[in-house]
Amino acid sequence: YEELKDKHLTVNKDITEDNRTGQRRDMMPWFWLIKDGRNENSSKWLQEFKIMWLCAKQRRDRWSEEVQQCATDMLMTKNWFKHQENLWKERAKAAETAQRPGHECYAYKQTEMWHKFYKRCKTFDSYIQLYHVQTR
Repeated sequence: YEELKDKHLTVNKDITEDNRTGQRRDMMPWFWLIKDGRNENSSKWLQEFKIMWLCAKQRRDRWSEEVQQCATDMLMTKNWFKHQENLWKERAKAAETAQRPGHECYAYKQTEMWHKFYKRCKTFDSYIQLYHVQTR
């Protein structure tokens, strides 16, 4: 058997992209072309192995995408909390300028609440950096 390389582990584009051009030059990886001519049962086993491999690869790809999405959601949540903190800080300053002490007090209370939410999100930082979420 040959050594498995990354180029061998791609899914055939004929399955995922109908009517694709340039199919003539595509080569299937060597392990998809193995034929065991001993008996019918062994070729059935090989077919089942190929199906199980494709299912496992798809499951791995799906979970990889899920982890990336989770890290992105964490970053967006953290940014939302910071945005709300800044928004309420501006409202507090506007209320102070307008001489409305009740509104000012409420706005500062909201500012503090959103700041606490943001501080709690600091635990997300290591997870976000681990999964290389792109920050803007």
